[in-house]
Amino acid sequence: MNKIKVLIMGAGGQGGPCASILSRFENIEQIRLVDIDEKTAEKAASHIGSTKITTGKVNATDSEDVARAAQGVDIVVDVVMPWMATYVMRGALKAGANYINTAFDTPFWDELLTGKELTMDQEFKEAGLTALLGCGMAPGFTNVIAKYYGNKLDRVEEIHMRVGKKKLAKEKYEDLITPWNPGWSPKQALLDCSNPTYALEKGEFVLYSPFSGIEECEFPEPVGILPVTHHSHEEIYSMPRTFPDLVECNFKYFIMPPSAMLYALGLTSQEEVEVNGVKVRPLDLVVSRIPNPGNAFFHENAEALAEADKTAFFEMIIEVAGKKDGERVKYKINCPKMNAPGPELLKLYGTASVNVALPLSIGAVQILEKPQPGVIFADQLDPGRFLELMMGTGYPYKWKEELIKI
Repeated sequence: MNKIKVLIMGAGGQGGPCASILSRFENIEQIRLVDIDEKTAEKAASHIGSTKITTGKVNATDSEDVARAAQGVDIVVDVVMPWMATYVMRGALKAGANYINTAFDTPFWDELLTGKELTMDQEFKEAGLTALLGCGMAPGFTNVIAKYYGNKLDRVEEIHMRVGKKKLAKEKYEDLITPWNPGWSPKQALLDCSNPTYALEKGEFVLYSPFSGIEECEFPEPVGILPVTHHSHEEIYSMPRTFPDLVECNFKYFIMPPSAMLYALGLTSQEEVEVNGVKVRPLDLVVSRIPNPGNAFFHENAEALAEADKTAFFEMIIEVAGKKDGERVKYKINCPKMNAPGPELLKLYGTASVNVALPLSIGAVQILEKPQPGVIFADQLDPGRFLELMMGTGYPYKWKEELIKI
């Protein structure tokens, strides 16, 4: 493969780790790391210390500004907010560059629900360019794993995803008085929890209210049994288009008590209310009081990461069911947290924040290696090649699989 030039839009929580990972790939020649706040980009570049990286200031909602920054690059890596995706996509298209992001929402969700042509799909096809949407951990790695095991079946009929987290507190009930930090944008996290969402049931999309469909899910210890509910997520929308025989598909996330309580009190609403003569949106008030998650990338160290390996746990269960040789079977895949062992990852990639940034980096390289013109999703990639590229970086990740007759 020829040497690759990359533009990374957004130097925050994922942009810095992505730049750090890509700077270690031999076939990456140049990385332009840009942000609306150039100082953030400069700080990330200085932290990484690679001569491949240059910085700049770019407004992600100005397609012309994006196109200017993207001149001459092979791919635009978009790690700004999901609602900005179409602006960045148009800028990439105008500059003749491929495109990838970690998350997406409107207008693509509605188009996937109704079977309409995807925004800019034809334009990317005509330009011979690929726009890969949703290639982080979830969506992204989840889609690849579902496709990898789906390829082992003759017919894929069901895909179920469950996510759980647990942090071992030093003192009992410590978490009850610790300020909530979702680890990413608090506003986006609250919107994800409080928005209605769909699930595919008997081949039809069914709309569910927030925190509905509650069930207890048994995750591997120490996460254990947790209540999970329907959760707004991209996989629900893209997978039915990729797997034509799919009749059941849902994504359920463990209940985070702070977000559930805020939703129950109406404090995640974006509709204005009047309080003592002042109009305010409840969500804006809440977000203003939640501590900024900051950029952990700048503060990573081996000692703290080793401690996190002992206290912070994440589990994801993906079930892919269907028919194999005339029998009904399912693959149950247990995926632990992707950013461990922290100290080893820090040494390997210059960051342990790889759960989103590494799949993103791999997806960027893969679509340049074998283009698939148009707008595509991670479940349309060759999963075997994706995993080969990922593990080829030295990534020490392992998951467990189980084949069950049903």
